[in-house]
Amino acid sequence: MIGFGPYLQQADAYLGRLEDFRRRKPKLFGDIVLVFSAVVLFLFIHLTQLYLYISHQFVVGWGALALILLLKWFERVKKPPLRILFVVLCSFLTIRYVFWRTTETLVYTGPADFMAMMALYLAEMYAITVHALGIFTNIWPLESKIMPLPADRSLYPSVDVFIPTYNEPPDIVKVTAMSALNIDYPKEKLKIFILDDGASAAKRNDPKTSAAAWERYYELKGLATRLGIGYIARERNIKAKAGNLNNALAHTDSDLILVLDCDHVPVRDILKHTAGWFLKDEKVAFVQTPHFFINPNPIEKNMAIFKDAPSENDMFYRAIHPGLDMWNSSYFCGSAAVLRRKYLEEIGGICGETITEDCETALSLHQRGYKSVYIPRPMVCGLSPDTFDDLIVQKSRWAQGMTQILVLRNPLFQKGLKFYQKLCYFNSCFYWFFGLTRVIFFIAPAAFLLLDLKVYFASVPQVLAYAIPHVLGSILLTGFLYGKFRWPFFSEFFEGIQSLFLIPAVLSVFFNPRKPSFKVTPKGKSLETEYLSSLALPFLLLTMVLIVSIPAAVMKWIQFPMYRDITMITLIWCVLNLLLALASFGAFFERKQVRRHHRMWAKGKARIFLPRLNMMAEVKIDDVSLSGLGLVFESSEQLAQHDHLILETRNSYGKRFKLPARVQRCVRKGNKYSCGCEFLPVGKAGYAEMVEFVYGDSQRWADFWEQKTKPANPVWVLLFLFKASVNGVKILYIATMKFIIHPALARLKRFFQHLTGRAKLPAGAAG
Repeated sequence: MIGFGPYLQQADAYLGRLEDFRRRKPKLFGDIVLVFSAVVLFLFIHLTQLYLYISHQFVVGWGALALILLLKWFERVKKPPLRILFVVLCSFLTIRYVFWRTTETLVYTGPADFMAMMALYLAEMYAITVHALGIFTNIWPLESKIMPLPADRSLYPSVDVFIPTYNEPPDIVKVTAMSALNIDYPKEKLKIFILDDGASAAKRNDPKTSAAAWERYYELKGLATRLGIGYIARERNIKAKAGNLNNALAHTDSDLILVLDCDHVPVRDILKHTAGWFLKDEKVAFVQTPHFFINPNPIEKNMAIFKDAPSENDMFYRAIHPGLDMWNSSYFCGSAAVLRRKYLEEIGGICGETITEDCETALSLHQRGYKSVYIPRPMVCGLSPDTFDDLIVQKSRWAQGMTQILVLRNPLFQKGLKFYQKLCYFNSCFYWFFGLTRVIFFIAPAAFLLLDLKVYFASVPQVLAYAIPHVLGSILLTGFLYGKFRWPFFSEFFEGIQSLFLIPAVLSVFFNPRKPSFKVTPKGKSLETEYLSSLALPFLLLTMVLIVSIPAAVMKWIQFPMYRDITMITLIWCVLNLLLALASFGAFFERKQVRRHHRMWAKGKARIFLPRLNMMAEVKIDDVSLSGLGLVFESSEQLAQHDHLILETRNSYGKRFKLPARVQRCVRKGNKYSCGCEFLPVGKAGYAEMVEFVYGDSQRWADFWEQKTKPANPVWVLLFLFKASVNGVKILYIATMKFIIHPALARLKRFFQHLTGRAKLPAGAAG
């Protein structure tokens, strides 16, 4: 390796110059990458058409796979040109599979077989298309740097902070508004507004809603008055969130707009990390930052994977969005973004033709030739939906809105967009059809095993030569591009769980593109009891079909020796589907959640003063919430429940905090204490200090992100899914006994008691 030192240094220098060129001239660089990719694609398509014996194809497929594995060991493969070579090799395996699948496996044997075969084929082609568009998007992700603001604060642009709200609890709005007051920015250039759509004049004058609307009006307007911020309630609720924001635009005048959903609490330095881009580049229309969630979504909560596995949102905000940023296609996500007012006014404000007003607005701005920037640092913390039903409400709105954009404003035909921007936006819309393909992949093997529909014509040698290298190459490429942010098989798991419920939402848009209405996602719920969601019923039926398919496969293996190849393939496929289906029941089983505020990950050192014991102790912070925090420390003194203490600590900016608290629970092991403490803020200033300590430090969220970036071994993930499927069987058993068997036995018992005369008749029934 010593002899290669000078060449490696030259390669690093070359990569550095290439990176500088990409940042200075992103358009020209994007065109060059596009042309290069097209040439390589043409060459590979030509190569796949060469006729080779199946034994030679086996060598080609597995040889390419071996080369991919060899490249994966090199650290430098993360950067071009080795990165592009790795992607190209994996893509080659997929291209040859597509060519083989199209030219050799589509055999007509009857109308029913043909329809089933084509449904599976089209589902595969859809999945491969989305996979290819994802590769294109993430060929070389861009990590935009934070652009510092000038030393002269008089040069800072003025900023309006919009906090739109509709029916969320006022306590949620209060925390966000107070955190906005803590933003480190010149106060004379920062104005904050609560945009209350839940107390519009129309609602206050409607007899059906007037009482609740007036109560909300007085509560939120009073909150705004006490905090010294603005309050805007419009006349009528027209065009939902887009209309609310546009109404506020007409009543304000600052240079920039920071949009925050009312449950998206900002950190202290959000504007210092974003506003500088608007001074650096006059063409920048908006700067988007990630949506970071302090609580698990229902799938992560119910399956207890939030602390270990990357979140479902991580793939979008940590892998896909930097890729979109490379192509100047990062889009506005509705919150945690700063937008330039004059460009918004140029396109007529926030767009409202679809119910995903955010992406539609970004599309219009990019059409005008303006730029977007994505800063990959979490600077807000929000709330995920609390139940699976609420999650489906949220995902259905996203799916319908993106489908509306595809139908009403198809990005492929929009003037003003660059070719690569069209592909990026099309991919973002086209992705939401995954529900159809997931369902087809679930039922396809059962269609052959139970209904004898010929869905896939291939022998085992062909599958080994073409299909398996393609599947393994796709898994390796997916792990290479997204491995830190999405574990193997988790896309299949997350998408499979949602698939059945998003299909009606997506298809309804094609029948009436303008019908979907904006539905606010419920947040901040408490769950007093555990229960199995009613949405589990379709998966119960699907699971029964898959279970029946397994003995059917055994019978088909015995009775039809000619079909043993396809029988074995569909049986393995069916077993994998069954594992995913059974594992999904863990996501449908809603777990109890009675905590007032979500406990958040936090690490750091602090000191506490215990007045009763008149002592100081060094402690480690274990977690934090708006209610209190968890502490771990050593002490020989006897700590008691309800002891008062004062926490002294600093955040990453160096600011000191002195927060009074009280011990609520205390566990002692030897000299080591693990304590749960409740904050005891004193007055308005004390509450504001507590809010700033809990929510104001972006470094805490960045550290938490880094805790979940370890790629998982595919074998380990398969074992996890197997355990989850076993747990799913237990949940099915418990739910069946609790909600079906026991009630049925109770009714049967009462029936026999009435027959034998031992049951008391209802009062008044005698005679």
